[in-house]
Amino acid sequence: MIGYGVCVGPGNLFHRLSLPAIERVRTPGSPVFTMRNQRSLFAAYNAMFDQAAANSDVTGLVMLHDDVELRKNPADVAQSVFEDDSVGMLGSVGGSDTVSLAWWNERETRRGRVTDYDKVHDYGSDRYEVHAVDDVILCVNRWTIENIRFPEGHYRGFEGLGVILATLVRAAGKRVMVQDLQDVMHHNDGRGFNGLKDWRHNELRWQREFFDLSPLERLGNHLERLTIPAIPARLAARRLMMRATGEIHRASDGETGDPVIDELVGGWYRRCTRLRGRLLV
Repeated sequence: MIGYGVCVGPGNLFHRLSLPAIERVRTPGSPVFTMRNQRSLFAAYNAMFDQAAANSDVTGLVMLHDDVELRKNPADVAQSVFEDDSVGMLGSVGGSDTVSLAWWNERETRRGRVTDYDKVHDYGSDRYEVHAVDDVILCVNRWTIENIRFPEGHYRGFEGLGVILATLVRAAGKRVMVQDLQDVMHHNDGRGFNGLKDWRHNELRWQREFFDLSPLERLGNHLERLTIPAIPARLAARRLMMRATGEIHRASDGETGDPVIDELVGGWYRRCTRLRGRLLV
């Protein structure tokens, strides 16, 4: 059977949105694994993989954020996809030719479908092979549960997991797919990223591990890592400037709901495009 896994954050989102929906759609007896008071989504998912691996009845996991409401059972789609042994992971939306954790900037390769609180992200409801998925909801099969773990201490916080996990799965020789997972509703009301410093740390680490970098690029990567503590000051300065010019009220044109963060992430993405074609998996 396919179980469910949720990393539960502070507040009541899990008990108000996620858990009641899981209870409505899940097959009776399917286990629900929850991790609470976590400092890292990566450590939480490793722990859930360990718990699922210890249960021989679990053939896969649906792993979702605590602000995701399931309208139908995504396990119905996942079971069909995982009949193909070459597949190790399934998401609802994702993309290819990915050079940044901001996978959505690869506009031409975006695939899949998910509903946010105020809009539908619809890049096709068929089944597609991709390089990266959004971690709002993802499914893994028994092979991935038993064989894939995030390296201890390499990644931190709560950002970029879907891209990094997809890369680990592909590096192990399995394919990554996306498909509309049965009317998923993501109640993300524009809260933005949980931790931009963790985002940049994870992106730089991922690029060091999985891209063909020259010695000079590796040096630049390490030097940029040293500037991460200054990110909050950079954001604050940019907010002051945007308030002074009246730009602070402009609508966000990215995925975070915050034009200041979108601007910074977009700048990182544009710099990352130099890595196009150098992903090692």
